[in-house]
Amino acid sequence: MQYLAICEDDLLFQFMRHVAIEDGEIRFLVQDESVARRIKRLGGKVSHGDLLKEETYKKLKLHYVDHAIIFLREAESQDRLCRLLRSLDKGLAIVSLTHEKNGKKDPDDPLLRQLQLTATFEEFWAAHLLDTQNRKKVQNIRSLLGEEKVHILLQHDPDPDAIGSALALRELLGRNRATTPIVTFGGVTRPENIAMIRLLDIQIDRITYEDLHKDGARLALVDVQPPYFDKSLGRVDLVIDHHPKRANFKARFTDLRTPYGATATIFTEYIRAAGIEPSQRLATALLYGIKTDTLFLERGSNLADLSAFTYLYPFANKAMITRIERPALPREDLEALGRALSRLQLDNGVAVIHMGEINREDVIPQMAEFCLQIEGVEWGVVSGLVNDRVVISVRNVGYVKSAGEILKKLYDDIGSAGGHRAMAKAVIPLDRFKERFGEVSDKVIRDAMVPLIVERDIESAHG
Repeated sequence: MQYLAICEDDLLFQFMRHVAIEDGEIRFLVQDESVARRIKRLGGKVSHGDLLKEETYKKLKLHYVDHAIIFLREAESQDRLCRLLRSLDKGLAIVSLTHEKNGKKDPDDPLLRQLQLTATFEEFWAAHLLDTQNRKKVQNIRSLLGEEKVHILLQHDPDPDAIGSALALRELLGRNRATTPIVTFGGVTRPENIAMIRLLDIQIDRITYEDLHKDGARLALVDVQPPYFDKSLGRVDLVIDHHPKRANFKARFTDLRTPYGATATIFTEYIRAAGIEPSQRLATALLYGIKTDTLFLERGSNLADLSAFTYLYPFANKAMITRIERPALPREDLEALGRALSRLQLDNGVAVIHMGEINREDVIPQMAEFCLQIEGVEWGVVSGLVNDRVVISVRNVGYVKSAGEILKKLYDDIGSAGGHRAMAKAVIPLDRFKERFGEVSDKVIRDAMVPLIVERDIESAHG
């Protein structure tokens, strides 16, 4: 494949000089002989001549060129050059770099494409700047945590995004289980997550608040923020998360990226920036974390998640992910889901269920997800009593008002509440629930979810 880059000076050469073309080579054509000599000294293949004369291209044997990339500063000259090239070769693919705000295609010339020059440069530099920023952050993380023991703290019932991210942090630090244990105040209960830690040999330890800083251990939080927890965590060294910031907190290092669909995406960027090729185990954990938190890139994801997913995919064990996703479903889970469906109420596109007392918190969001499969339902609102907490999980179809904003507005003052547009959660201690609603009963909890429907209708009307 032969590429011809045409420019009045060496601008295109400086931009493209390090671009590797595996299936061909780039030849440059410039106006002035002095510029051509400069490009040649730097190793470029170059010719010079009048860019708007037919003779120049006859000498180049244009019929051997497959693609032309052109940039002339005057729009009129650029158009003339495009017409000249097309008259000389009907099958030549032409990319015309322009100052216009929007690149465009010519319907009369399908082989001619205009691209905005500044957008092309911005895309190129944005990727490199992000990589530089991530390398700097990796250095800061390693310097901050040093050689001391580190507890990597996850939410009460860790999900795949948190688990994969914790594994990646340990890899970045070059540590092992003994020096950097992954810990939680709760336990892993969802069958898929239990299968994940079993098949990938990931150990997650129970810990108490009193032992968080035992023997001077550092504290790192991934996929969660300090306000999530009922008690103070003391000194927090590191917080890396993709959830919206719910309340102010102090940490020595913070990286919050709300636009990202998964915390595992942030850690994938760290791994790449650090020049670490992920093991199959790590890639599988991160890939599964991104997949579950974004519903296979369908919800709450952006280009960063897609890029991370694409990078991890060749390294991951896809067969193992399939095994993780299809664990044996305990009979008690089926019974809980069956009882929940018998309590289903539908109200103007909102499915509402209170599940009563349950042993495992994860069945609440499972049921909220399931509600969206009901015809006509745009919102799933499901609650349950788990130990000494009222847990409310909300899911919506993604193109309506933000579930996280509504939950935060209603319940964040008596518990912890928030999330994203399409998924959100509130956890309210029983004593705080009683203070506001008077008592704790199935009817009162169900009635407490009515404001969610009202707020949803208000938000939709205002939208």
